[in-house]
Amino acid sequence: MARYTEKEKKPIFKKWWFWILIILIIGVIASGGSNNNTTTTGSDADIKTEYNQGEEAILGNGAITVTKVEKSQGNEWDKPKSGKEFVIVYVTIENKGTDNLSYNPLYFKMQNSQGQQESMTFTTIDQDTALQSGELVAGGKVSGTIAFEQPKKDTGLLLIYTDSVWSSKELKIKLQ
Repeated sequence: MARYTEKEKKPIFKKWWFWILIILIIGVIASGGSNNNTTTTGSDADIKTEYNQGEEAILGNGAITVTKVEKSQGNEWDKPKSGKEFVIVYVTIENKGTDNLSYNPLYFKMQNSQGQQESMTFTTIDQDTALQSGELVAGGKVSGTIAFEQPKKDTGLLLIYTDSVWSSKELKIKLQ
């Protein structure tokens, strides 16, 4: 009976790192699935990326409309930093596709006239109307608010939307 002096090699599918790699690949494929389908035709150069308040903005299967913008100095418990104000943006999101559409207030940023892009602000000012996260079925709609802290009386504010945390595609909505 011959003995092997070299260690026998395990098949690749029995190695732990192989399964971690498979799980990561499946996760990347799943996260890029339904939200990146577009309903527009033509090349990417033909797709509109800048919109005005009140106009329906389309990115992938999502239609975003800014219906109203309010500014607030806060209340006795929750005030913006010195020289700033809360900007509360009312949005409606509609699923124009056939697959479910994820939505999340973290998909939004605000750019001010100084070129600073900031994420939403956690505040109690809009707690009753704040947009939550979830999914919309085909044809579904949700409305809510997203609050940001910006310099007082900034007239160059843009709301920026991406259709997922991982997406590089974005659209900009001018806030008047």
